[in-house]
Amino acid sequence: MAVRALTGDGHDGARYLLSGPAVLTQAEQLAAIGQALGRELHWEDLPRQAALEALAAAWGDPAFAETALDAWEWFVDHPETVTSVVQDVTGAPARSFADWAAANAAAFR
Repeated sequence: MAVRALTGDGHDGARYLLSGPAVLTQAEQLAAIGQALGRELHWEDLPRQAALEALAAAWGDPAFAETALDAWEWFVDHPETVTSVVQDVTGAPARSFADWAAANAAAFR
């Protein structure tokens, strides 16, 4: 998608909302990563304040950490929208999250 958008005609100034082919919750994404790793992974919620403090310390920006937590919290119950943009622009279907997780399993080890 990036190669087409950066090198092809007709993409100047375009903004694309990219997605995979299916709606997945964060828990389903975690399960796909676990499957790619060959082991079960577990979701563990942190108290918001503890997560905020850890992210602010790691990133050095409490406001950014707060914004990230707000977005992640929203995505728990509101998964991102599926679009046809990848298919429309490239002519090929978007890769599934499970395929992406399998291709990037080493990054999760």
